[in-house]
Amino acid sequence: RLLLLTVFSALILVSCNSKKNVSPSEKIQWLSLSEVQEKMKSEPKKVLIDVYADWCRPCKMMSKYTFTNPKVIDVINEEFYAVKFNAESTDEIIFLQKRYLNKGKTHDFAIQIGSTPSGLSFPTLVYFNESFKKIQAVPGYYESEEFIVVLKYFGEDHYKKMSYDDYYKSYYWGWFFLMNE
Repeated sequence: RLLLLTVFSALILVSCNSKKNVSPSEKIQWLSLSEVQEKMKSEPKKVLIDVYADWCRPCKMMSKYTFTNPKVIDVINEEFYAVKFNAESTDEIIFLQKRYLNKGKTHDFAIQIGSTPSGLSFPTLVYFNESFKKIQAVPGYYESEEFIVVLKYFGEDHYKKMSYDDYYKSYYWGWFFLMNE
């Protein structure tokens, strides 16, 4: 019995410590800005740009927890081309035939696409439609469940018909009624 218990315990420890191999389809298919611009020519799709900074704790939390959630991954890969952009990059960016540089601490591209009336904060998620027209920049950290609501709001074109607050209420009321049928 002791031998069986020892072997069983060892198997549990090994299985808890083993790392699962994740296939590419189980990860967000992040693209570079040049790759997404090329793909948009032949296969237009909505675009999501994650504007982040290396020092930003909420950015790291989104990368570690939100962007690894299987439901988030499915919605992003289905509805969007996804790009990560480091707002402190020193690379020259050509975006829609316009040149952007980092002339200080924050890249001009990040300021141009990610700024809201209250400025630029990190993380900021910027949504574009299939014609590469900016829909909206949405600042802040999101946990997986609420982020899925935001993704569907933009990805399924609900933003064209109603405010986010109205969509959010209808989404959760619909979910509530489904769960209580």
